[in-house]
Amino acid sequence: MYDYAKLLHLIAGIVWMGGMTFMLFALRPAAMATIEPQPRAMLMGRVWQRFYAWVLVAIVVLFATGTHLYTATFRTAKEATGTGSVPLGWNVMLVLGVTMMLVFGHIFFAGFKKYKRAVSGADWPLAAKAGALIQKMTLLNFVLGWAAIVSVRLLR
Repeated sequence: MYDYAKLLHLIAGIVWMGGMTFMLFALRPAAMATIEPQPRAMLMGRVWQRFYAWVLVAIVVLFATGTHLYTATFRTAKEATGTGSVPLGWNVMLVLGVTMMLVFGHIFFAGFKKYKRAVSGADWPLAAKAGALIQKMTLLNFVLGWAAIVSVRLLR
């Protein structure tokens, strides 16, 4: 069960991190360079709608599998040594992962909601402002995600 949980955890992380990589470094720059603002706003809204559905699934999987992996390791350490402890990197990854989930919650429930409202109301300046905030928050999550990956590998 542990190995399956670890595999699902990795897959969910790859989906989220890979999607952010694509958005930040391929899709948005190409759209900014080639598509007029109004069609670009509609495109990004549709892309984000689809991607965020995947992120929500990834978050559920990451939370469930991360909880399982963390508690299983804690239990094993407690049985072996009498004191339950997990590697420092796991604790850092836990804090960063929860922070990423909270940042995504802000992106989804505040920023994206505002973006969709602006696009549906043809308020293009507000859509641009909301889109820029989504971009910044996604970049923050991207950095936090890499920090979590590095911490779990380097902090033992």
